[in-house]
Amino acid sequence: MQKALLFSLLILILTGLGLPACAPIPAHEHPAASSTSDATLRPYPTSTHSATPLPTDYVAPTSSPTITPTPTPVYYAVLEGDDFYSIGWRFNVSPQQIMTANPTINPRAMGPGTTLLIPITPGPDTTATPLVELTPTATPFFAGIQPPDCYPDSLGGLWCFVLVTNETDEPVENVSGEVVLHHDDDSLKQTAIMPLNLLPVGAALPLIAYFQPPLPEMYTVSAKVDFLLPVMPDDQRYLLGTIADHTLKLSDDGRLATISGQVSLPTGQPEARYVWLNATAFDAAGHVVAVRRWEGTEPLSGDAELPFTLYLYSLGGPIDRVDLMVEMPAEVKPPAED
Repeated sequence: MQKALLFSLLILILTGLGLPACAPIPAHEHPAASSTSDATLRPYPTSTHSATPLPTDYVAPTSSPTITPTPTPVYYAVLEGDDFYSIGWRFNVSPQQIMTANPTINPRAMGPGTTLLIPITPGPDTTATPLVELTPTATPFFAGIQPPDCYPDSLGGLWCFVLVTNETDEPVENVSGEVVLHHDDDSLKQTAIMPLNLLPVGAALPLIAYFQPPLPEMYTVSAKVDFLLPVMPDDQRYLLGTIADHTLKLSDDGRLATISGQVSLPTGQPEARYVWLNATAFDAAGHVVAVRRWEGTEPLSGDAELPFTLYLYSLGGPIDRVDLMVEMPAEVKPPAED
């Protein structure tokens, strides 16, 4: 719940962000390369699925394999910092199996002390307490995590973008991370959230974190991925959206980008409950310099189009390219009465 509230705050700040074009670049960042006149706009392939956040009453899809409890079940009390991935790692089971065995538990809201049924057959050496404490890091999730790109704002705070690429063989969702600001022997930590819920195979999205002022004069920044959920192969929640007729216009200094186009659903698709479109801007050196999520104001039905226009203000160097990605969850219809 805290992550959801933080995500909403980040999106509200990003949506209204309009910093001066001369925002300073931190001393620990590489100088931005000079702009080119040929900026590129790159929508992610439209065959990509999109995801919706897990509701508080989330129940695993009925098509998932059912785990039958053993005569002597194994239970585990959740510790601070645990998630389905780290718990599955300890007991050599998948996060999907834990989710299926505990359909009433929301993995995004469980707290320390929550009791989970572990779907394994107990053996003589089985114990709910691991012999070695395992700390989740970015390594088991992704090899493609870029060093943080951080920029101070006019209020004295710090925006950090951590580009994460899904180099696995399956889409994942609800990716979150932690950004740490190190200074002397102390550190500041902030949860980092993605602007969209789904990260498709081969796609990249930034984790976003914001440090409130005041900040220390000298610091270094590190980041890691600390949570994700795999998407079931037969998941039917997501629709196939299309981005068409998109254009990109840059200001003379390259720090303001205006993006417009249309999103649509193919004929025969069910109605989309909402439409989210994320734009990530990069400078010529590949650093993330701006992120903006556009939200449609109405549902979208099959064979319909929804126009969009959004603006990106660079926090760093001139914008060289912009990547687009759309997310559309299907509208859930109540069952018909007999």
